This record gives sequence, structure tokens and C-alpha cells, in this order.
Amino acid sequence: MINAKGVIKGLRLFVLLGSMIGTAACSTVTVKSSAKYDPNFDYARFKTFNWMPKSASSENLQQTAAAAEVGQMIESEVEKGLEARGFNKSTAGKPDFYLNYHARVQTRVEPQVVTYNCGRGICGQGMDMNQVREGTLILDIIQADSNDVVWQGTAVAEVGDPSRRKEIIETAVRQLLSVFPPK
Repeated sequence: MINAKGVIKGLRLFVLLGSMIGTAACSTVTVKSSAKYDPNFDYARFKTFNWMPKSASSENLQQTAAAAEVGQMIESEVEKGLEARGFNKSTAGKPDFYLNYHARVQTRVEPQVVTYNCGRGICGQGMDMNQVREGTLILDIIQADSNDVVWQGTAVAEVGDPSRRKEIIETAVRQLLSVFPPK
């Protein structure tokens, strides 16, 4: 015979532990990153960089204040990261390479177990669909002479909490630039 009080107590402990693990998992920024590049390209000749000049059509796009703020954070973090690796931002003339980035936030749906019920000797779990906001940052390194993309890094992270935006961008850029230039 199954002790109902023991089962309920065990379920409460299970739910409590699950919520603690979930909270701990949310306390750090997790970024998945990857890079594609031309392995035959001589990256050692790169010394100076600048951002790809904007075309007239892209300058006319309306940006929200949040998008402009995110763009400034991305550019600032990339510049700091490259300068820490010995690259110099070119303020006059043509640099050795240009930078360009693409950023996007989208919502994906993932299943989430929310309940575990027992009644009349039958136990089961309920499912709910959880919407997760996921940001993707793609950073391009473009050879200035040919305008060819010679390196491209991609970082993906959950971006649900606006108060952690800077931390997420810092982590994403740090991970991307940790593999540039390729060795």
C-alpha cells in the first residue's frame, strides 16, 4: 500500500529542488558560440580595423532607442575586445579589415513540465509551453581590399531579462573574439 502523505512530501521536495536548480541555472549567462573562417587566409597581416561604412539605405532605417543602445554596446565591446588583442581602430584611411554585425531577437517555444499530480492511484504530469526570447549576434570580419567575409562568428543566448543585457553582450563578444584570429 502506498503512503499518500509520503508521496506528497516527496513531490514537494522534488518541486522545491527543481525550482532551486532552475534558479541557479538562470544566475549565469549561457552563450553558445561558433565561428566559420577561411583556414588558408593569413590573419597575421591584420593590424587595423573599423566598422563597415553604412550605406545610404541603412542610415534611413528607423531604430528604436533600445536597438540603438544595444548596437552601441555591441560596437563598444567588440572594439575593446579587439584592442585588447593588439588590433588598432583605424581613424584615417582604409583599415586592414572591416567589422559588421547582425543582431536579432526572436521567440522560440519550448515545452516545460509544470505539475505532477497524483489522484486515485494514477500519477501524471502536465505540460505547458514556455516562450523564450533568444538573441543571436553574428560578427563578420571583412577583408577591406576585397570585401570578402574571411571570418564569421555567431553567438546565441537567452535574452529575457533586460537588466542583464550588458552582461549578455559582454559574454557573447568575449566568446566570439576568443577564437579570433584563428590559430
